[in-house]
Amino acid sequence: MFDMMTVRFGEPMTSKITVKMNTCEKTHVITGSMNADGNVDISIESDCKNIQEFNERLRYLTMTDVTDYYNSRLIDKEIRGSLGHVCLIINAVTHAAWMEFGLLSERHAKNAKKNSVIYIDEEQAQ
Repeated sequence: MFDMMTVRFGEPMTSKITVKMNTCEKTHVITGSMNADGNVDISIESDCKNIQEFNERLRYLTMTDVTDYYNSRLIDKEIRGSLGHVCLIINAVTHAAWMEFGLLSERHAKNAKKNSVIYIDEEQAQ
């Protein structure tokens, strides 16, 4: 099974999400915290160079970034940099911001525990 993200909660007003990318054998921890400007500060712990560079360019998300896909900084090629299209970090960062903005309830996230991408082996499925 491919674990996309596991939601954990730390201090009040802080959302933490772990992304397990088994395809590249990397684990990333995203922390989202509401700041005084009403935006969500994003911090990503990762040993992946592409994720580290993305984190340096992104730094925060606005409500527009998480509700208006076509005007979101998340799809800006200058911010995404070398991130591959299959990397789940964008989804995880969005989830952290959704929780901080109150668009995804803490209770619902805790009950869901994780989302998954599952690769199906047709031979084993039969």
